Amino acid sequence: MKDITYKGDTEFENIPSLKDKALRINLNADIYGTFAEIGAGQETVRQFFRAGGASGTIAKAMSAYDKDFSDAIYGIEDDKRYVTEARLR
Repeated sequence: MKDITYKGDTEFENIPSLKDKALRINLNADIYGTFAEIGAGQETVRQFFRAGGASGTIAKAMSAYDKDFSDAIYGIEDDKRYVTEARLR
């Protein structure tokens, strides 16, 4: 199978793994509590914890799978959706 390439692609000698990317962020002294994720938050946080050093990055992690709990935290959206830009902000 031939690799798919697009105009403007950058060639990588070494593609960092998800763990490498998370660890790089975890060890960055200028990043703390700046992540917000709705929809796959548990998996996202799990990757940062597995990489190590997450105490320097993760300020808070929570799951709002229960719709009543989610509404209590974020409020009820006019369109009744649960994954929205307003909730992310």
